[in-house]
Amino acid sequence: MIYKISGKWNDCNTYLIKGERKNILIDPGLPDDFDATLKEIENIVKDIDFIINTHCHYDHSGSDYLYQDYFGAPIIIHDSEVNHLKNASDVTLSSGLFHRDMIPPKEVIPLGEVLEELKRYSIEIIETPGHTKGSISIIYGDSLITGDTLFAHSVGRWDFPTGSLEDLKGSILKLEGIINKNILNVLPGHGENGNKHTISYVKKLFS
Repeated sequence: MIYKISGKWNDCNTYLIKGERKNILIDPGLPDDFDATLKEIENIVKDIDFIINTHCHYDHSGSDYLYQDYFGAPIIIHDSEVNHLKNASDVTLSSGLFHRDMIPPKEVIPLGEVLEELKRYSIEIIETPGHTKGSISIIYGDSLITGDTLFAHSVGRWDFPTGSLEDLKGSILKLEGIINKNILNVLPGHGENGNKHTISYVKKLFS
């Protein structure tokens, strides 16, 4: 079961996967949302086993350290963004878009080290660069969590550090095949949910 928890301050969507064996939190969001979001989470589960960031941007990862301290869960992010997250780099802070002092999490695990373990819990990771170089999407059941790669009616920006329009186009084509095959729900990093028809609408933006 996937639960959607929308942040109060910047509408970043946090997702909680309550699995049969593990509970996984995706994109915890801003520190300002921690207390309210934690309350929602603890109404559903009492423990979090893994925290996954779809990419390193502060609005998705800013409260990583709070959840890690509270639950003792490791942070997982694409290998190419580990140092950006640990060092609160210009990439993480989106070239000054987020004028905040970021507290990095203590333990960050490169995605490549746990891919096979995540598969055992029915979590499939898809590399979808474009918004950032290390952006990922996550398949769980018939749902696709897309971070800031794909929204219900648009795509994410590609003009941030490590972003690329060509990479984003390639990622959208990759997601098209996946969505057309077995996805019913598109769960983006911001805004309302999409569905299997989302990709057809978005492709028109590139035509």
